[in-house]
Amino acid sequence: MLRRRSLLGSAFAGVALGLARFGHASDWRVLPDRIDTDRPGRSLPYNVFLPAGYDPAKGPYPLLVLLHGAGSDEQFWAGQIRLWRAVEAGERAGWLPKLIAVMPGSRNSWWLDRPNQAAESAVVEDLLADVARKYPVMGTRDGRAIAGYSAGAYGALRIVLKHPGLFGAAALWAPAIYADLPPPLSAARRSQVFAGSDGSFSPAAWRAEAWPTLLPAYLAQPLRVPMFIAAGDHDRLETAFEAALLAKTLTPHQEDQIELRVVDGGHTMRVWEATIDEALAFMFAHLTRLQLAQRHD
Repeated sequence: MLRRRSLLGSAFAGVALGLARFGHASDWRVLPDRIDTDRPGRSLPYNVFLPAGYDPAKGPYPLLVLLHGAGSDEQFWAGQIRLWRAVEAGERAGWLPKLIAVMPGSRNSWWLDRPNQAAESAVVEDLLADVARKYPVMGTRDGRAIAGYSAGAYGALRIVLKHPGLFGAAALWAPAIYADLPPPLSAARRSQVFAGSDGSFSPAAWRAEAWPTLLPAYLAQPLRVPMFIAAGDHDRLETAFEAALLAKTLTPHQEDQIELRVVDGGHTMRVWEATIDEALAFMFAHLTRLQLAQRHD
C-alpha cells in the first residue's frame, strides 16, 4: 500500500493552506501532471486524485473527469475537501468503487476548440489517452464519468452529447448551458471564445455551440448518457431554469436516466457540495449497470 502523498510543488501552496484548515495536507493525494503531446493548444496541465491504498496492480480503476468553470484552472477541484471526503466516505461504505479522478486545466476556454486552445479535443483525445498511459484506468464508457461546474458543466454536457461513446454518466452543477443566450451577468459575454470579428460578444457564436445544436445527432444514435443536474434556486445566472429545460428535453428520450435537483443557493460551491454524495452515487450506479450489462452480453 502506498503512503498518502502530499500536494507537490509551489503551485500547490494555496491548496495546501486551504487543506490545513480541515486536516493535514498529507492526508490527500492530489498530484500534478501534464498531457504529453506536441500538438499546439492541446498540452494541458491536469491534477490526479489517487484513492487510498492505490496500487497499480489492483487496477483498472474507474475514471472521473472533472471540468472547472470560467476563469479557473486545474487547481479548482484540487482543494475541494468536501469532494474528496465524499469520495472516500463512499469508498469506505462500499457504495462507491475506488476511483481515479483527473482535473484538467484550460482557463477561459469553456472547453471548446479554438485555434490557440483546442480544449475539447485535448480532453476527449489527449487527456484520456495520456491518463491511460500513465495510470491503470478503465478504457471504456462503462468505467468513465465526467462532471463539471458552471462553464465546466457546459463543457461536460457538450462532450457527452458529441461523444456519448466515451462516458457512461455525467454530473452538471450550476450548469451555464443556456439554450438560447447567456444572461448579461454571464462570463460568456466577456469571453473571447464567443467574440465576433469586432471583439464583442456574438450571439451567433454562442448559438452555434449551444447544446440544442447537438441534440439531433445525439438522439439519432443509440447510446444515452445518464445525467445528474443540480442548480441553485437563487442563482442570478439563471442556471436553475436552464437545468430544468435540459432535464425536460432529455427525459422523454432516456427515462430514469435524468436526475434534476434544485437546491437552496446561488451560483456557488453550495450547489455541488449539497449534492455531491447523490451525484457520485448516481453516476457510479449507472456505470455499474453498464458493466453488468456488458458481462451479460
